Amino acid sequence: MTPRWAGLTAPFRWLIDAVDVGRHQPAVIISAILFTVAVGFLPSLPIQLMTLAGSPPGMAVQLLFQAIGLIVSLAISPVLVAGIYRLLDGAEQGRPVAVAQIGDGFRDGSWGAIVLVTVLGYVLMFGLLLAMMMVVAAVTGVEALQALQQWLEQFMALQAKAQESGVPLQPKDVAAPPEGLGAAVLVVLAFLPLWLVVALGLGWSLVSVTLRGTSPVAAVIGGLRAAALNAMPLVVFFLALLLPGLLAAGLFGLVMAAVVALASLFGPMVGGVIAVAMTMVIAVVFAAISYGFTLNGWRAACDDGGGDRAANDRPEIAGFEA
Repeated sequence: MTPRWAGLTAPFRWLIDAVDVGRHQPAVIISAILFTVAVGFLPSLPIQLMTLAGSPPGMAVQLLFQAIGLIVSLAISPVLVAGIYRLLDGAEQGRPVAVAQIGDGFRDGSWGAIVLVTVLGYVLMFGLLLAMMMVVAAVTGVEALQALQQWLEQFMALQAKAQESGVPLQPKDVAAPPEGLGAAVLVVLAFLPLWLVVALGLGWSLVSVTLRGTSPVAAVIGGLRAAALNAMPLVVFFLALLLPGLLAAGLFGLVMAAVVALASLFGPMVGGVIAVAMTMVIAVVFAAISYGFTLNGWRAACDDGGGDRAANDRPEIAGFEA
């Protein structure tokens, strides 16, 4: 890896190219992404279906499926994501690819490195979360933080009860938030750019392990260095898309709520299935764009095996033809 500055407007170019991530062999690429997203959804699906059927699972069952979800997110999903990067790279170079290749990491000996770089990423994210909580505690005070935690637990309990009963949560049912909530929100917002930079750096480290065979520790260090060098373009990109992203999310939420409400006229189960299906669709679209964005950024800011194409930060990945 050769971490380097990619340019102030580079993330916008990565996004433009990523919008057409399935230009090369789209049926294979989209099918692979759909399968990967579905695998990530599977551990939580039984709990959702049981809740929709009117028999929410007990705490033991929830903990069991949460443990299964953790295993999937650490040992299975990263290998599938690595396989998608290999499919994208192979398709862009004109090689025939197949959906079954997303599981190559389980067969070619790279599983251990992929899982290790994922575990290192989780550890770093957990450390960042602890740092953020310490800053929140320093700003608001420990007592205010404990009161805020209790308020959040009560709010989540009320929300879960409302979902089980099918009756929307009313504002009057929610207790007034404790003092310090505004300061805590400001701290979280201040940490968001750092979360973005670290998350992208960890994504680049997975690509390096997958496509270049870089050792996990070196890949994490190189990915974070590259993300730090490009922190300013990434923050500018984040701030520029924050408001449009919130508006798009709000619009989709309204459309989804209307569709689910209409489907619920035929029964709660129908509405729940429609909600899960719509969530899957948006997850596939978001995942496809994020994989393309990450791959484009890695080639421009990290890869030392792409020759002039990497140096010029203009990977021939996609256009708007598809």
